[in-house]
Amino acid sequence: MKVQYENRYGDIYTFELNKDNSINWEGPFQFYKKGEDENKNIIMVDPSGGPFLEKGKMLSHIVYDDSFNVIIEKFVRTKEGFTIITKPHEYDPNDMSHLADTKIIGGIINTTEK
Repeated sequence: MKVQYENRYGDIYTFELNKDNSINWEGPFQFYKKGEDENKNIIMVDPSGGPFLEKGKMLSHIVYDDSFNVIIEKFVRTKEGFTIITKPHEYDPNDMSHLADTKIIGGIINTTEK
């Protein structure tokens, strides 16, 4: 699966899902910022004009494609761009807590009151 993302400057970036759920992110990376953690892992990449990606974000919220419903863990620099290392987005399809009755008590929302 491969999708394209056009940033605010009209630059095209491609995201291609690999069998191991890593993602090849390619595009014009002449100018970008990166952030690293204490282990020197790249945990944030921000190319000029976007998209800004960082550890913990769900990639499908950036590229608007459910095939990329994974959480970003880190980035590895490649000749063409980056490989995005991901982990599965784990959720409970039976969790309906967001539909709980709510009471507002003194401006605080309480979903546990019966």
